[in-house]
Amino acid sequence: MTQATGTAAKVAAAANTGSAPASEAASMPDSLDEMSQETELALVSAARAGDHSAFTLLLKQHDRKVMRVILRFTANRYDREDLYQNIFTACYKALPRFSGNCRFYTWLYRIAMNQCISFMRRHRYFEPEQDIAVNDISRERCAKLKAINEAQSRLEGPQQISFHLFYIEGWSLEEIANVVECKVGSVKSHLHRARKKIRADHEVQKWNIEI
Repeated sequence: MTQATGTAAKVAAAANTGSAPASEAASMPDSLDEMSQETELALVSAARAGDHSAFTLLLKQHDRKVMRVILRFTANRYDREDLYQNIFTACYKALPRFSGNCRFYTWLYRIAMNQCISFMRRHRYFEPEQDIAVNDISRERCAKLKAINEAQSRLEGPQQISFHLFYIEGWSLEEIANVVECKVGSVKSHLHRARKKIRADHEVQKWNIEI
């Protein structure tokens, strides 16, 4: 047994609980105490090596936190379940790229937010290529929206999240700060940097779009 796998077994024994279903996660207390970073990294190492029990323990540690993020975006039970599965599937696929430069939940949180943003785009965001009208005014508007959407997709982390929620979804600064878990001033900074990058985009400049 590897050291990482041994750690997984010890944490499992200490926890002595099963993982709660996604639909129950938001209402139940955390089943595990906060892991030390050393233990967490050992579990990540084991999970990357193919130890499914280690990955399960990582999920058990954070599944309720992730569900609380999801609940901020949708109250629909089936959408919650889909998002929950998508987030942890994306996490598993991306695990080999986890560098360990931050806590595992910080990394997982970014994945969760990106999945939630993608969900909102699929369900509520206007797709220009699917709604092009015959007149030139509508075509120009669609082209501008497409340019902004593509420029936005190249933003990273909290800048993309803040820009999308503020300009596309119409959230307030306070609501975004609550989701991103930062101060309102930080949201303003994210928006300022996002606007600056989008304004510098070649396609956005071509259409003289003011943001």
